[in-house]
Amino acid sequence: MPALRIHGYGGPEVMRLEEVPAPGAGPAQVLLKVRAASVNPIDWKMRRGMLASIFPPSFPRTLGRDCSGEASGALIAGVADPRTDGTHAEYAVLPQAATAPVPPGLDAATAASLCIAGLSAWIPLAEVAQVQPGMRVLIHGGAGGVGSLAIQIARELGATVFTTSTQADYCQQLGAERVIDYRIENFADAGPFDVVLDTLGGETHVRSLQVLKPGGVLVALSAAPIPPHAVPNGVRVEKPHVQATRERLGRIFDWAVTGRLRPQVTQRFALENVHEAYAAAEAPHGRGKIVLEIS
Repeated sequence: MPALRIHGYGGPEVMRLEEVPAPGAGPAQVLLKVRAASVNPIDWKMRRGMLASIFPPSFPRTLGRDCSGEASGALIAGVADPRTDGTHAEYAVLPQAATAPVPPGLDAATAASLCIAGLSAWIPLAEVAQVQPGMRVLIHGGAGGVGSLAIQIARELGATVFTTSTQADYCQQLGAERVIDYRIENFADAGPFDVVLDTLGGETHVRSLQVLKPGGVLVALSAAPIPPHAVPNGVRVEKPHVQATRERLGRIFDWAVTGRLRPQVTQRFALENVHEAYAAAEAPHGRGKIVLEIS
């Protein structure tokens, strides 16, 4: 079967589309004939070796972390174990507990796009921060794959949503009350906020801590450390584990089917054009989700 493999860390040049034997499913696993798989930041970060301290290297390795595919005639979507081969291949093995049936009304590409990105928006906002009506929520990177879903989820939960982006019209269509152009505006001027979702990391972490209300929470998706002395009294920092479960995926899929969440698949590529897909994913100022359509 064709699979996108790496034999070491590096740039796009280390990715090879190779023929490899199809995997087999073990106990508590499911083998999917992959229909679609999204390209997430974790994919190119793993390829670069940026996550080697979290996921120790093992080569060769098939890239890709989420997908939708067929098993016993049913369409299923979910997330692969990051310690094993991934989903950018004709077949993929996923933990059964990290999958959910795809309901009627969602196609394969849309379902794949909602797995890691949807979980990365849902868990911080609905579960960790427990966003409530009337809260002021700041989402960094609102036009991206996670941010575009996070704006909608926060809005559906009753929050007033602010976001940093250069794509104001797009973010406002998703439900942002105000879009802050970080090139010419300081997001601190729009504060204070009850919740900040930081999809970016770096110095944005520390700056975001200064705009929280007492009792506020910064939910950070980046693994970058935050010095304890930088955390003001009365606020907290959360770095949630984005764990796929059948219940969580089912809730996200239900929101999409019922129109509460509008998935944003903006680019689709065939597996043979995977280098173009990764180039688009790694480019700055991306919009929505990039999906590989495999079979």
